[in-house]
Amino acid sequence: MQLQTELAEGTITSFAAGAVVAPARVLLVTEMDGRMVIVTDRTPFHPQSLTWPDQPGDRGTVTLADNRQTVVEDSREALLNRVTGMIFTGEDATAVKRNDPEINAVVLHLVQGSIEVSPGATVTLHVDADYRRALSLQHTGVHLAALVLNQAAAAFWTKKADDADSLGAPNLDKAAVAGSRITPEGSVDSYRIGKSLRKKGFDRDAFLADLPGRTAAIIATLRQMIDTPAPVLVAPGEGYLHDRRLWATRLNGTEVSMPCGGTHVENLSQIGGIMVELAASDEGFVMATTTLPAS
Repeated sequence: MQLQTELAEGTITSFAAGAVVAPARVLLVTEMDGRMVIVTDRTPFHPQSLTWPDQPGDRGTVTLADNRQTVVEDSREALLNRVTGMIFTGEDATAVKRNDPEINAVVLHLVQGSIEVSPGATVTLHVDADYRRALSLQHTGVHLAALVLNQAAAAFWTKKADDADSLGAPNLDKAAVAGSRITPEGSVDSYRIGKSLRKKGFDRDAFLADLPGRTAAIIATLRQMIDTPAPVLVAPGEGYLHDRRLWATRLNGTEVSMPCGGTHVENLSQIGGIMVELAASDEGFVMATTTLPAS
């Protein structure tokens, strides 16, 4: 979908710093696919990404100055041409070149029902903190599991891999992940091991021959990995939605990082355990991850 507006700048976000409340100024009130949509100058809401929609968008509320309130059922990323004011959503956004300097990103707050509010109004945005916390816990667990998956698969590369992760292991996760879906209860990541990856030296058959053994090794390593508390950061904590962000923490004294636009726990001490299950698929394998909160 395309929508002509007078917007000229992307949305400033603060979700990476863990914010769940923020004052904001309404820039646009419109309707998309039969639903009311509010765009503000800034927001603590983490929207579902267009390019890698693994983490669902935040939910919450919008409160007006006169205390009227409406529910935000979902939040999503859209692309804005800040020169023309055109907003692109859904499939229309996939054709837009994100590296174009004229393209910024905006957060769409999808509202339940309708509420009378005009551009220029000051509102307060509240994120559903429990829902955010559950998604953040699972997202951090996914990253840790991916790093340990790389370690478990390192022995199955017959050639030197052309990319390594922060712990020095060949980055199978980055090379093979084809899809990811995070929920408050867990996550499922699908991996494709095709001809190109096998040509690069990954021994698919040997790796898949004993998935229960790989699973047990990954769980054991994860248990040891989260024994030492360490801060978890996503930086920059505040900035435009289209800014590049890095997730980082410290594992057994080693600094690790990877690009990520999602939300995460504040410290590894908030994780009580991570359970992983690997299963073969037609294209390769699937990794289901369940991250438990610390008691």
